[in-house]
Amino acid sequence: GKQLVIFVDDFNMPQKSSIESPFQPPLELLRLWIDYGGWYDRSKCAWRFVLDSQLVTAMAPPSGGRAVICNRIQARFHLVNITTPEDSQLTRIFESILTPKLQEFDNEIKPMSRPIALATIGLYRSVLDTFLPTPEKSHYQFNLRDVAKVVQGALQADKQHFDTSQSIIRLWCHECMRVFSDRFLQDASEDTARFMDMVNVSMKQNFEDEDWDKVMENVDDLHYGPVLCSFMDDNTGTLAYEEVTDFSLLARRCEDRLEDYNLEPKLINMNLVLFKDAVRHVCRIHRVLMMPRGNLMLVGVGGSGRQSLARLASYIAEIDIFAIEITKQYRLVEWHDDMKRLFEEAGTSNKPITFLFNDTQIKEQAFLEDINNILSSGEIPNLYSKDELPAIYDGVRKRATDAGCDGTQGELWTYFVESVRSNLHIILAMSPVGSALRTRCLFYPGLINNTTIDWFHRWPADALTAVGSAFLSNLVLDCDDTKSNISSVFSMVHLSAQDSSDKMLQELKRHNYITPTHFLELARGYRTVLSAKRTEIGDARDKLSNGLAKLIEARDGVQIMSVELEKKKVVCAQSQKDCENLLVEIVSERRVADEQRKQVEADSERIGKEEIDCKAIADDAEAELNVALPALEKAMAEVEKLDKSAISEVKAYKSPPKQVETVLAAVMILFSKQTDWNTAKKVLGEANFLQSVKSYDKDNVGPSIMKKIKGYVSQADFKPEAVGAVSKAAGALCVWVHAIYIYANVAKEVAPKRARLKGAQESLAVKQASLRKAQEELAEVTAKVNRLKQKYDNSVGEKNRLRAE
Repeated sequence: GKQLVIFVDDFNMPQKSSIESPFQPPLELLRLWIDYGGWYDRSKCAWRFVLDSQLVTAMAPPSGGRAVICNRIQARFHLVNITTPEDSQLTRIFESILTPKLQEFDNEIKPMSRPIALATIGLYRSVLDTFLPTPEKSHYQFNLRDVAKVVQGALQADKQHFDTSQSIIRLWCHECMRVFSDRFLQDASEDTARFMDMVNVSMKQNFEDEDWDKVMENVDDLHYGPVLCSFMDDNTGTLAYEEVTDFSLLARRCEDRLEDYNLEPKLINMNLVLFKDAVRHVCRIHRVLMMPRGNLMLVGVGGSGRQSLARLASYIAEIDIFAIEITKQYRLVEWHDDMKRLFEEAGTSNKPITFLFNDTQIKEQAFLEDINNILSSGEIPNLYSKDELPAIYDGVRKRATDAGCDGTQGELWTYFVESVRSNLHIILAMSPVGSALRTRCLFYPGLINNTTIDWFHRWPADALTAVGSAFLSNLVLDCDDTKSNISSVFSMVHLSAQDSSDKMLQELKRHNYITPTHFLELARGYRTVLSAKRTEIGDARDKLSNGLAKLIEARDGVQIMSVELEKKKVVCAQSQKDCENLLVEIVSERRVADEQRKQVEADSERIGKEEIDCKAIADDAEAELNVALPALEKAMAEVEKLDKSAISEVKAYKSPPKQVETVLAAVMILFSKQTDWNTAKKVLGEANFLQSVKSYDKDNVGPSIMKKIKGYVSQADFKPEAVGAVSKAAGALCVWVHAIYIYANVAKEVAPKRARLKGAQESLAVKQASLRKAQEELAEVTAKVNRLKQKYDNSVGEKNRLRAE
């Protein structure tokens, strides 16, 4: 079988069970395994042995979050104390690293590998002895990794941009400041100034009496030192690490890249003001991102620009940003899912990526523990299950094979982890407020040991002024001097508030944090208040201006109306006179109209009574006539049935029956003819006989005819039924004779009434004609009165309008 060696780092990091107790529970579990060869499985109630395994541990000396392990666990190990290497050994190590690189440079630079190594190690020893960690400066922890970072930064130089010994010395100073002094606080101890003095002493000792002022003669800011970056020139295929001699050109370069960032469709716009300190922070972040396994911890209060500048620097370095999105349900499972996606981007897809993580996203301490593991070893233990590992192996197999790996699972996993460490850059955005940062650094030493710390100090006055001017750039003020003065006031107010907070901390031991966010709120609040006041004052101004304009307009209008009023007074007087004349005329005409109306109404009433009398007479006559009309209509209906054949039948009799002869004799009497049969036959033979019967003048039958007809009608056998039995045509004529007789008798009685009705109607027609004429005259008079009244009303309205005006 095989032997397994288990390595446990940071062996003394677990917390003790209590302050009084010397025991650390995780270590006691390991001691149980060492003493008894395994552990008891409570789920299966059986002892589980771990065979063919050995345990190798490592730990740092007790300090900070590292505790002293108890003697009981210490007795189970062979102790080996690894002492710090001698300076001569370290010098040889780093000199060996630098010498091959400097052999590419000019002869002046080639022998500088040993002085650089000596100066770096000497500076490291001085920093280690001088800048000790305190509760406020718990991150003042230095180790040989920092020396390696300085050397690593120096290895980025090339002979095209560093061709003199002083340029190499400036490069070394720059790297020392980025590694050591960028983490220093700005307080009364003035750590940065003391560090620069140490750098100056080290230069004099190791670089042939070179001093700070001489080396930094042409630097933009003597107190800050040189600025180096590798994104000034895009024309070359590889980005060259070079010194920036024109800071304004560097600032414009960063602003151009910021504009390009804001034009990216998938990225959120950032409205940044790149003042001098911000540009320097971008260069620092970019420097670390361009280094293999470069990780950063940006420490600053909220609003200082940590995350925004990190995003901009990553964009300049052409590295994608990966950030988690915290929700209420975000827990360790979601965190591990995000870490898997991050590892797949960096390891499987082999893409450089920046993981931006800030302290507000720490919902569980396990998040920091995983980040500490990534920084230390490049992996998170037990992140992937066994089912997920084959996909990882398949994703890196081709690249691993090309790199010379055998393709075993162990080598594939090692290659995957190395790919993650090479491509993944972690940027931690932490806040120094409170004791959280100190506690996290104590419990997770990888946060300090494996990152480059960049401390975001308070914004200086020029930065505050620049930000204030940017906020005021879109405002319309009297002049640019006003904007600069207001920006200076913003800066002065913010700095005075910071000074007052520092004084309160010294006197009352109470913290009051004045952050850049407060300054931004001050500038935004000024803009808001200014806009509101401008609107308010502008509205008041507009109201006053409109009021004055109305007053001037009213004055001019009054002057014009005064002239018009004089004219209209004359017109009004004339209208008053016309109204009075019209009123007299209207009264006169109305009197005439009233008299005519009374006369017409009397005539109308009288004629109405006469119309009623005429109607009564007509109704009486009509009623009497209606008695005879049914018989006449019946007789005419019987006559209508007769035709020539019926008449010819009667005419065919040579010796007619007595009833037929009697009927025809009565008919001949009505036609004033002889009553003999021959005359009757002759009359019957006339073509218009039936028409003569139908159109007989029944209203003008003479008395003598009526007397003769009465003799016939009164006969017993002169009945339509009896005659009709002999001859239908004679029967019909019999009915007609009876009807004419009845009607003639009635008409005789109605004739006086008709005569009286006719006279009454003629008289009524004359009177109605006279009434219509009187009504027409009355209508003309009334219309004239109405016209006069309308004219009067118009005149009165015009007079009133003129008076109102």
